[in-house]
Amino acid sequence: AASTIKIPVLVAFFEEVDKGNIHLDQMLTMTKDVMVSGSGDMQYIGINKKFTALEVARKMIVVSDNTATEMLVKQMRGKEVLNKRFKEWGMKNTEINNILPDLEGTNKTSSEDLSKLLARIERGDLISARSRDRLIDIMEGTRTRTLLPQGLEKQANIAHKTGDIGTIIADAGIIDMPTGKRYIGAVFAERAYNDVAGRHLIQDISRTVYQHFKHY
Repeated sequence: AASTIKIPVLVAFFEEVDKGNIHLDQMLTMTKDVMVSGSGDMQYIGINKKFTALEVARKMIVVSDNTATEMLVKQMRGKEVLNKRFKEWGMKNTEINNILPDLEGTNKTSSEDLSKLLARIERGDLISARSRDRLIDIMEGTRTRTLLPQGLEKQANIAHKTGDIGTIIADAGIIDMPTGKRYIGAVFAERAYNDVAGRHLIQDISRTVYQHFKHY
């Protein structure tokens, strides 16, 4: 799954918000047990620092912060609870087995699982319309733009999340075209470690699909 596992974690977060179990302005404390390495800068800020829940969720996606992810997983009672929820959503191939960064690739998902999840969110399933709009707004801020966005024209908009652990590279998101069409894209590429061919493949697939929907 790499960091694409953060997409279902974000959906679960907003489910908890809708239920009233988490408040967006609620202060979360960064404790030592959730500080992990890899993506993001929260690990360098120091223990016992406080952040709003919304800020933690945004950092998890926008800069792919691993410490932010672990904070939310802990707040939602751990990976076993989340894995059960993913299965209830119909995500047959999605589970969290390890803390991030999961360089061994033990955390799992699939392009089908992520596509169907994003389609449900887009239709207004699982979370409220207000939470859906916030989720899309957060995912539109993703800073890594080297995969699916490279296949789109400038007028298009994408709300997405990437993943990269060297041997697997991925991107999944909701794409809005200037024609008014909207579609879901999710691509995973297995590759030799850090081989640029994986990135180029995802870019080419994105470009091909975009041009197809543009003309047909």
